[in-house]
Amino acid sequence: MNVVKSSKLPVNPASVNRDKDRLSDAPHGSSKSILRAMNLLRQVGLSQNIGLTNLAKLTGLSKPTVHRILLALIKTGLVKQNSNDKQYSLGLDAYLLGQLAEPPHNIHNLARDGMSRLADISGDIAFLSIVQGTSTVCLHREEGKYPIRTHVLNVGDRHPMPMGAASLAILSCLPEADVNVILKINSAEVMSKFPDFDMERIRRLVVNARQQGWALNPGLVFPGSWAISAPVRDPDGRVLGAVTIAAIESRLKGERQCVLAIPLMKEAQKLEKLIRNAHLAIRPSGSLLG
Repeated sequence: MNVVKSSKLPVNPASVNRDKDRLSDAPHGSSKSILRAMNLLRQVGLSQNIGLTNLAKLTGLSKPTVHRILLALIKTGLVKQNSNDKQYSLGLDAYLLGQLAEPPHNIHNLARDGMSRLADISGDIAFLSIVQGTSTVCLHREEGKYPIRTHVLNVGDRHPMPMGAASLAILSCLPEADVNVILKINSAEVMSKFPDFDMERIRRLVVNARQQGWALNPGLVFPGSWAISAPVRDPDGRVLGAVTIAAIESRLKGERQCVLAIPLMKEAQKLEKLIRNAHLAIRPSGSLLG
């Protein structure tokens, strides 16, 4: 399978958009302006080499507004415009900020070898996702050799919990009260995208994940795209994210779930140990005695 008759004078839609943009950029709309700039920066990063027209479509902003924001981002070094095709991509300063903003305990680099092993063992796709607020973000995707793959999740994709196997695994580590709060916060967004999403079934899957140590997503988000996931915790026992194996439905049915769950949980445990060792290594000298 390979992630909306009148007596008045006619109004120019472009001018309406410009007026809205000006209003939003007024002092009382400064927060909206920042959010727009950050959303635009994210779209540039996810797309890499994208034009002005497509950025306007993706963000829902007018071309003049997109162009104005891009000029500001270019001045800061966060975005660059390629001289040959006039497309936009991330600038050097965006890369430097990314290096400074590594996830907790450098989990991405620590997980690379394990993700490669899971992809080799399963032949399917291995993912690393981390918690960000009430959502999950995909940090890494490692593809196995099986020729038919699921392409519903890519690096940088963000999903509100409980969408996806990683979300279910993460929720299974939280107290029921916290689960209820997260589901309440995200329910409107989830239901707007997937009106038939069964929240009661989600709760049952979370309970199952608590009991067995790993979560199953039986094609709840996209039919035919299944996944199993195991949580990853920090040295204090707080859930950081999850490792996942995803495949087409026929490759994750029945006994194969349990077969792959064994190396999946082992890799999650190995990653937790690496995180623990890294955490100890950066503690101040002598703190282990205290």
